[in-house]
Amino acid sequence: MNDLNSTPSIDPEDDNMNLQDDQPTATPLKKYVTIIGPKKDNKWVCNFGCKVEPYTGTYSRIRGHFLGRAPGQKAIGVMQCSKVTKDDKERMRKEEHDAQQLFARSSRKGVNVVVRPTTSIGTIKNDSRIVSDMFDMFSRGDVDGLMGRFFYGCGIPFNVARSPFFHDMVKGINEASRGYKPPSADKIRTSLLDKEKSKLDRHLAGIKDQWPTFGVSIVSDGWSNIKNQPIINVVAILGGRAMFLNGIDCSGDEKSGVFISELLFKAIENVGVYNVVQILTDNASACKLAGDIVMEKYPHIFWSGCMAHSLSLLMKDIATSHDPNLKFIMKLYGKVKDIVKYVRTHSMVLYIFRKFSALEVIQVKKTRFGHHYVVLERINRLKNHLISMVLSEEWDRIKCGSSSSKLQHEEIKRTILDSDFWEQLKFVLNFTKPIATMIRFCDSDKAVIGEVYQRMEDMLSSIEVILLDKPEILNVVRHILLQRWQKMNIPLHLLAYVLTPFYYSTTWLASSNPKGDQRRKPHADPIVQHMYLDVVDRLLGNSIEAARARIQLSDFVSNTGIFARPQTIVDREIMPAVKWWSLHGASVPELSSLAVRVLSQSVNSSCAERVWSTYSFIHSVARNRMNADRAESLVYVHYNTRLLSRYRDDYEKAYKDWDSYVEDNLINFNLREIEDRD
Repeated sequence: MNDLNSTPSIDPEDDNMNLQDDQPTATPLKKYVTIIGPKKDNKWVCNFGCKVEPYTGTYSRIRGHFLGRAPGQKAIGVMQCSKVTKDDKERMRKEEHDAQQLFARSSRKGVNVVVRPTTSIGTIKNDSRIVSDMFDMFSRGDVDGLMGRFFYGCGIPFNVARSPFFHDMVKGINEASRGYKPPSADKIRTSLLDKEKSKLDRHLAGIKDQWPTFGVSIVSDGWSNIKNQPIINVVAILGGRAMFLNGIDCSGDEKSGVFISELLFKAIENVGVYNVVQILTDNASACKLAGDIVMEKYPHIFWSGCMAHSLSLLMKDIATSHDPNLKFIMKLYGKVKDIVKYVRTHSMVLYIFRKFSALEVIQVKKTRFGHHYVVLERINRLKNHLISMVLSEEWDRIKCGSSSSKLQHEEIKRTILDSDFWEQLKFVLNFTKPIATMIRFCDSDKAVIGEVYQRMEDMLSSIEVILLDKPEILNVVRHILLQRWQKMNIPLHLLAYVLTPFYYSTTWLASSNPKGDQRRKPHADPIVQHMYLDVVDRLLGNSIEAARARIQLSDFVSNTGIFARPQTIVDREIMPAVKWWSLHGASVPELSSLAVRVLSQSVNSSCAERVWSTYSFIHSVARNRMNADRAESLVYVHYNTRLLSRYRDDYEKAYKDWDSYVEDNLINFNLREIEDRD
């Protein structure tokens, strides 16, 4: 009689076997029985000889015959084998376990199957490790359905399915030991969060190591969370990469310039005093005062206002001006808001409008940069759809209850059919578009500081060209722009402009500005020359180093010395500024180090606002009413984990499209869309 240590001999050519012994099979215990008669009869005899008469049943009964009842199985429907020893059963269980691992991981066609070795047969206790019948296992469609139900029932954005973290999680579950149970909600929000934060700190060490070389911008902004606690976020930006540092609960504190400066001092000490190049905030008076206090203590650190915020304020100054020559813009914007509000708040009107347009009328938050332009531009795009709407029979059939409602209904129609309204709208969009384009350029974490001053000059020149035949409007707009410009603190931007190699290239100097004037080298601009050398002295501090840097700078702006080499001249045309200095600046270490640090700085504080959106998403969607400390840890992990995901090898190919923050990106999307369309 056969025993398990000498496996029953089976003819490889026997039709009773579904697979050869050395081939993988989902039913490994079939080799211990002999099929009798036609397969459809499901009759088989135990090869261990426990009974002469054949048994009847599918593979689940074969498994039950040798291993007993599986977990969740009410009855096995067959007598257990009396000839199988305990060791025999352990070996069979191992074979079942390996088969389950093999076929669960090879459900997709074309995937090579590799059986993961089991750690120990002894760890498989009793029946708790017996695998289910392959015919009882969840199909791929069943699992997909459960996954979909999880998304639908929990209100999870479908875009999460593109997340690398989602795919990592599914992969981990597939490779976990059988019977894996997910952690509790309490464990996820406490101990697991703490472990992830510690692990994240180790991964972020590589970025922090670059701070001394490239310098850091400390970005700060404030908001109130779901518990109405005022929180100030602090973010460090290096070369366009934003890292969340912390969020400070300011409950009970007056958010004065002195208070904000104390928070900034802590952040500066955390990052390293000589790693910090600038403090970047919005343009509020308290923030500016805080910047002045920081600069007084640390002269080598500069305070800069957010450029996108400054330009948005410029747009607001124009849109709300009471000057007689610009007052029409405020009236125009009021009419546009009336149209948007009327369409969006009257269900019947909105229903009719949607019959004529696939685009929506939009309401943009006032906190978004350039929201005036976005609203005006969208209405201009909807011109024909709105006209078709008010001329339709459905519009005339709308019943208005009160007389005031009828008057409003008629007034909206008159406005939409007024050709002067559309002419004014087109005119305003035309001369404010350069400002909107500049907002779009600055509203980025990327290090664009070297291009800001020149683009601002071109923005003003473009407006002057557009308004050339409207001198009365041009004079007012120019005055508003210059007033706002004077409030911007941009000495660091001026030095970055001087240190940008492209602006000394033959291509650039042979071109003209929007007014047709010949370009000139940055250092030749009187305004720039008046300030940038002082910035060099402040940044370096050491008078000897500063003197060396000025000598090296003289060679750079005049294309002499090492900067006269053909390679350096050619690369000015084609190479990004920081890379150019890293490649060609080895023999001028004082100037090269200074250039790399200055040109790596950001001009925008939107990264801090995205932290608001992260807080909002975590609190309002997940409804985790955490205390401020726990929320800060969660935001720290969320924000910085996404930062690190951009350095995955598969990021560009697989996950770049997913990488958008859960926030209101309306302004960013629309300005980008407008720019691409033109």
